Amino acid sequence: MTVSSIMKAANMSGTRIPGYRQAQFDIKAYIEKNGLKPGDALPTEERFAEEIGVGRLSLREALKALDSLGIVETRHGEGVFVKAFSFDAILDNLPYAMAMTDAQVRNLLYARSYLELGAVPDVVKYIKPENLAKLRGLAEEMMRKAKANQAFAGEDREFHVEMFSCLNNEFLNSLIDMFWRAFNKMNNTGSKEAIERWILEARAADHIYIVEMLEQRDTFGLLSAHRKHFQHLFSRYPHE
Repeated sequence: MTVSSIMKAANMSGTRIPGYRQAQFDIKAYIEKNGLKPGDALPTEERFAEEIGVGRLSLREALKALDSLGIVETRHGEGVFVKAFSFDAILDNLPYAMAMTDAQVRNLLYARSYLELGAVPDVVKYIKPENLAKLRGLAEEMMRKAKANQAFAGEDREFHVEMFSCLNNEFLNSLIDMFWRAFNKMNNTGSKEAIERWILEARAADHIYIVEMLEQRDTFGLLSAHRKHFQHLFSRYPHE
């Protein structure tokens, strides 16, 4: 059943759909029907309202809502444009959508680990020398910072993005990065104590081990190294 048919069925059943909500569905249907791509402009407000058959006030409210969801973007003085897909809207609303409990963080970490582990065999197959060189540099910088009792979130994020970049799958890369950022956002807003130096060094060592397995093109070794890395993260969030 399409979104349009669902809305029609709701209206026929006597359930009143707010005008701006109907306008949101109509705008998305317009974008899809006309094959608009990121960067393409939507019609002017007057023309657009007339074309999809909604009031201008409802149209404005709908566009504002879709802007907050990252579907369109308003450029002052230029108009409204289709926006490139991004997980930023999900991340911005994450604290409101999920309880900040150890169980929730653990569940998110499980999802992230399954996604990354599933792609490991292809990473071994397609990883390039330049990827390996960058990963080695990042891992060594993590260890340098760990020994100085400094956090290395930036290098950690870049490491995971670089590791899977060889697959040339933009959606996968975005999803992996989204899970990394979501986990760290939830983890950092919790009540955990400051990370001790030995924990930082253990995490840095995990990344060096991952690089070594990649350099040897050892799929099973890499799976083992990656699992070990996640086990260290899971250890901070035991089952209740």
